[in-house]
Amino acid sequence: MHARLLALSIPVLFTASLAHAQAPGEVGAQPVVMVPESACVACGCNRPESVMSRRWALGLSLGSMSLAPDSQPDDKTAFAIGELALRFRATRHLELELAVGGGRERTEDNQDGELAVSQAVLAARWRFRPEHAWNWFVMAGFGGAAVTRHDASDQERSDASQPLVTFGIGLERRFHHFALQAEARVIGMGNKDRGDEPMAQSAETTGPVDMVTIVAPPAVDEKRGGGSLSIGLSYYF
Repeated sequence: MHARLLALSIPVLFTASLAHAQAPGEVGAQPVVMVPESACVACGCNRPESVMSRRWALGLSLGSMSLAPDSQPDDKTAFAIGELALRFRATRHLELELAVGGGRERTEDNQDGELAVSQAVLAARWRFRPEHAWNWFVMAGFGGAAVTRHDASDQERSDASQPLVTFGIGLERRFHHFALQAEARVIGMGNKDRGDEPMAQSAETTGPVDMVTIVAPPAVDEKRGGGSLSIGLSYYF
């Protein structure tokens, strides 16, 4: 009997001693409630902002471009170029881009040359890791480009424009609204048939033939090929 009373009194005394040891106004330790990870994912409190929440972007890039005629691939012309792009994220992986740019020829002694290039491109990007800070992409686009004198008029640039196709690969590091990127492209510029009518030239002769007609073929632009390297900054909104 005495042993049973002693066993029952020990827990009561231990609880009372803990209550006296707690300072007045002190709050006791509260139980920790573990929230399942699945609940956080469902409500979105444990999820970073998706790239689809900011689907538009403005991009500015600077770099260099090299072009050469197909008939003389060693006769390369280097250009310092800039490009302004407007992009729209159609899906998590697919991004559409409209870009315009151009620049001045750079000679071997790093001086401005006589030529300039201008271009406009509609392109698509496929991003392989869209929700990661570091992501890389491939791109393909088509448009038009013109290589003219740097002081050419708008009409002269329009007359000199050639169809353009481009393919590239790039790497981006995104920081919420802003992102840095590096991109490399290959470029091809095709022939453009101007649709000129054949030119006729007349000359009087003293022989039995009174008229000689010389017909010239339609004018075409020479094919060019090359590539570009650039680094850029984008703003997502």
